[in-house]
Amino acid sequence: MTLKILNEIHPLIEEAWHMGFDPILDQTSVVVIDAVPVSGEENGQREQFRSDLERRIRDKEAEVCTYLRSLDGLRVKIDSKILGETIWIVGKKEMLSGLPHGAVGYFPQEVMRIKKAKWTDECLRKIHQIKKVFGGSILDVQRKPTD
Repeated sequence: MTLKILNEIHPLIEEAWHMGFDPILDQTSVVVIDAVPVSGEENGQREQFRSDLERRIRDKEAEVCTYLRSLDGLRVKIDSKILGETIWIVGKKEMLSGLPHGAVGYFPQEVMRIKKAKWTDECLRKIHQIKKVFGGSILDVQRKPTD
C-alpha cells in the first residue's frame, strides 16, 4: 500500500500540490489552502483556481478523502543511493518529530516536486544538506509576494 500511495498520487491532489495548494482534511471535508503568497491581480486568479479545484475535489470527495487519510500514517524509510544516507517519507508534519535523531523527512509533495524538477544529483545533495541543517520543507520556500 505504501508504494501505491507514493506512486499513484490522486490526480486532483497532484494538481493541487503542483500549483502550490495544500488540500487538507477538515473533519469530514477537504479544504484547499493556498500556500503561495501573492498579491494584486494574481491573487484573484489563484483564488479562482483554488475555488475551481475545491469544487472538482468535492465532486470526487470520497476518493480524495481516502487518499488524504492514507497519508496520515505514511512513514517510509528509504536508503538513498544519491544522498548516501537514509531518508524518511512522512505524510504529515506531526510525524517529523517521531523520526530518529538527525533523520531528515520529506513529504510526498516534496518528492513529487523534486521528481518533476529533474534536479541534478549535486543539486539534490545540496538541498538535502540544507534540510539537514535547517529542517523544514522545500514547500515552505515559496515565491515572495509582488507589490
